[in-house]
Amino acid sequence: MSETATTRRLVVGYIATDRGRDAMALAISIARSIDIELVVTIVRPESSTILAGSAVPKDGAGIVAEQIDEWLEEAMALVPDDVAARGVIHVASNEAKGLMEVAEEEGAQGIVIGARAATLMRQLRIGTVASALLHSSTVPVFLAPHGRSDIGPISRVTALYGARPGASSLIGAAVETAYGLGVDLRLLSLIENDGLYDDEVAELTEFAEQYGGAVLAEQASQMLASGRAVVRSQAGADIEEAADSIDWQSGDLAFIGSSRLGRGGKVAIGARARRLLRVLPVPVVVVPRRAVSTSPAPESH
Repeated sequence: MSETATTRRLVVGYIATDRGRDAMALAISIARSIDIELVVTIVRPESSTILAGSAVPKDGAGIVAEQIDEWLEEAMALVPDDVAARGVIHVASNEAKGLMEVAEEEGAQGIVIGARAATLMRQLRIGTVASALLHSSTVPVFLAPHGRSDIGPISRVTALYGARPGASSLIGAAVETAYGLGVDLRLLSLIENDGLYDDEVAELTEFAEQYGGAVLAEQASQMLASGRAVVRSQAGADIEEAADSIDWQSGDLAFIGSSRLGRGGKVAIGARARRLLRVLPVPVVVVPRRAVSTSPAPESH
């Protein structure tokens, strides 16, 4: 089997700002936890796009190309010697489209980008590029929080799921990731209890935990039996309060699923996911709705 067929890759969207450096920091943490190659990508605007703006002179395309080459060199200088990486400059009409094209060409496992800088208590702000990816990508999108992306070795995967169709794809992706990394898995269902009686909250909690446990047992029963995976619920007056009270540890990754509108195996986040992104203080992986293998992963040795 060729190297191309066996090498796993992550596309890292880089721009010469804190957002780009956050993406690099998260990607490096992931690469140091699992054998995966980083494809550090800068998307160069098409010539027609460059020349359409009055800020760039008609002979400025060469200047732009030279600057992008320098930025890519700066990005590659951030990669430590123990991480496999290569740089790519890809021409496209916009950054999101270019990153998706590179991910498809490379057969990448996902796309890593930096979120916009946090304001006040909000952790992840979704800019134009992230928004486009979160409605169009066919591979998971890794969102690096500003200033909190150098998380060290991945220590645990937490899947924030709901008991709805499509949650099995999210849980499946979390199982595969946790198994591949050799780390613990936590399935966590968030319950909004505002206006509910205690017995109603208890009923919702029991249903959500039974659902998560059933899907997990189907996907990887030995992880559940061995205690490497746990199923929990967290209640709050609203989704933000429930999420804000989650305990996190160093090296945590949070997984959330796309909305029911995510057709064709694409990511499509809804209002609930956007509310979650505002309060989660850890890197977030948004998983497209797609079919995943339900065969239990083999025991690790």
